[in-house]
Amino acid sequence: MAKEFDCRSAGVDCPFMIRDENEDEMASLTQQHVKNTHQKSMSKEEILRNAREM
Repeated sequence: MAKEFDCRSAGVDCPFMIRDENEDEMASLTQQHVKNTHQKSMSKEEILRNAREM
């Protein structure tokens, strides 16, 4: 089942959204976005906690 993460659901005013069947890939791409765009870091666990099942 796919999971979806978006910055707005995590409390950040940003249009970024990703949906992926592969949790590791989704978390990795989200971590890159958070680091490069927001100059912050998020663990895989934080990302998955904020992600929704699709």
